[in-house]
Amino acid sequence: MAEVGRPLAGREQELAVLRGRIRDGARLLTLTGPPGPVKTGLLREALRCEGVEALWEPAELLTPENLPSLARLLRRRLAAPGAPRVLVLDGWERLGHRGAALVAGLLREAPAFAPGLTVLVTSLRALRLGEEAVLAVSPHPTDLGGRRVPGEGPAQDAGHGGDHDLVPGNAVGAGTGAGTGAGTGGAAGTGTDIALALALHDGTAPGTGAAPGTAPGTGSGTAPGTAPAPAPGTGTAPGTAPAPAPGFATAPEDAPSPLQLAAAESGYAQCDPLERLLWERLSVFEGAFGREAVREVCSSGALPADIVLDVLDRLVPQALLPVDDGDPGEDRYWMPAPMRAVGARRLTERGDRWAVVLHHRRWYVKVARRAADWWQGGRQLDARALALLELPDLAAAMDPTTAPLSPTAEADAAVDIAVSLWFLWVACGRVTEGRARLRHALALHPGPAPARALWLAAYLELEAGHPEDADPLLVQSWAAAVREGDDKCLAMLAHLRGSTALYQGRTDAAAAEFRDALDGLREYPDLGPTRQLCWTALALALVRTDPEAAQEALDRADVHSWAGRDVWADAWVQYARAELHYWYGEAGRATEMATRALREHLRLGCVTGATAAAELLAQMRILRGRPTTAAHLLGAVDLLRSSAFDDGYRPARYCSPARERSESALRAHLSEGELRRAYEEGARRGLHKLVTEP
Repeated sequence: MAEVGRPLAGREQELAVLRGRIRDGARLLTLTGPPGPVKTGLLREALRCEGVEALWEPAELLTPENLPSLARLLRRRLAAPGAPRVLVLDGWERLGHRGAALVAGLLREAPAFAPGLTVLVTSLRALRLGEEAVLAVSPHPTDLGGRRVPGEGPAQDAGHGGDHDLVPGNAVGAGTGAGTGAGTGGAAGTGTDIALALALHDGTAPGTGAAPGTAPGTGSGTAPGTAPAPAPGTGTAPGTAPAPAPGFATAPEDAPSPLQLAAAESGYAQCDPLERLLWERLSVFEGAFGREAVREVCSSGALPADIVLDVLDRLVPQALLPVDDGDPGEDRYWMPAPMRAVGARRLTERGDRWAVVLHHRRWYVKVARRAADWWQGGRQLDARALALLELPDLAAAMDPTTAPLSPTAEADAAVDIAVSLWFLWVACGRVTEGRARLRHALALHPGPAPARALWLAAYLELEAGHPEDADPLLVQSWAAAVREGDDKCLAMLAHLRGSTALYQGRTDAAAAEFRDALDGLREYPDLGPTRQLCWTALALALVRTDPEAAQEALDRADVHSWAGRDVWADAWVQYARAELHYWYGEAGRATEMATRALREHLRLGCVTGATAAAELLAQMRILRGRPTTAAHLLGAVDLLRSSAFDDGYRPARYCSPARERSESALRAHLSEGELRRAYEEGARRGLHKLVTEP
């Protein structure tokens, strides 16, 4: 690696990670972090080291009104012969939702004018787009031993007046000056200026951490090869970092410094009694929150619902930062860590913490159920977006130990949230996280576990590649469903038994179970698989033994008789049709269907579906005499699986023969060295980029 200059000293590890992300070929990568030149410098150095040419577009002189003409200009420049295939958008937080919309439009239309386009963004916060991978840049450089580099950090970065410093010139600086001014009684700035300064100095401003996303490498906030973002909990001791969810490691974070806490205490002292009370109650939120959440969680007693939002409007300039991670026109806010620490301590001293935490949990039970209703009602992409947006607080509400009464007293609510979010864990590629959270909630649940929770536990074991662990849970869930009289759960279990049999290669047993599921499923299910998904699963069980019956099942699957469109089932329908066309020797149609399936599964974040479609597409490319591009796909599949699942994961039996045939055919065309290099190239580029290639 080339020697890193002084502005990037101590950031060798971040540079190495960034270079790896660029090699992985994520379609959209956003560098987030505090103001200053570091993000831009890291990006320039990474592109230089990789020998990649890029088209740069800084946001310094742009306004949202300029964006339509800018979009047209970028399309022309990127479509020109010999144009770079990397676009850098620098300082993009200045442009808000319209800037994010421009990026989304470019990515959507790029296959037509710039195939293989990679968009790299620097911003204070993530853009919250479906295909976005996020790399958080630490505010504090470290030497190779992990210690902070003296004289480096956000104070120095902000002092450069760098690429996108949002701190006003007359506001408190985003560094030592913020703490010093408040600590000595000097008012270098007040209100939101202090909140922003403390957030940036602490490195915890909205968007400086990994944005919640879908499975690694599948258009998520986590790039291929990285671990899922830790999930914070509520109810932690004031001034300390939240405890991680079971099975997740949390990167060490500095607690707010005494100077930061002094600045926050100074702001708290300037508030009136009602503002202080709301400040304290807002400290239970882990992520950003909207006005409806404030009314539901914080209104009680001295803060009735009819005045709480008026108090919020007065408090925003004192302690909160507006954020734009929600829908356009929606007001959302975030409380910096020093402000939260002060509020949490005062809330505990007041003796109200347990009550507010319970209100918080009740509200996020409603949010989880709303997301589940959207999923079942055909708004599946909206449901996914809502769950990811609210995931920090949903995760906190899923931890029953945050209520200081009895953990078991709140285990029902924790299990309820985990089950409502079944689609996020199963269909959107967050299997590992879902397993850990559900296990934690069930471990604290008093008495027999609910049938639907056991169904989900079995489903997650199957999706994680452990059908042997799913079998005993299936038995327990069946007994619980019979005890509870839950006929819908019995139908869901029939579908899951069929999926397990299909995974194990027992196609006749799978077909019988899927037929039983169809007999029991209602037209408009409130949870779990739809009838369309069951018909598709039946087709997959029959496609290699009875193609005519499989075609009939797919025809039934294409009838949208439920409330809305099942995007997840549609993606599997495309995959099943690709399998059927392959069986009939129609390679062109099979390629078209497999490509559609791969794109849809990537859009949702479904690792299982994406890898199955990619492996089938690899077979098509071998048939067309393109062994190298087929090997690229298989290399990307291997990386995706290894980044999403543990070492014990094994693909389904119905996928294994296809992979074995492909590898055998590739060895007949490529030497071991050529095959290894092709796999490595595919892993470097990633499925998002490979799917755009013809």
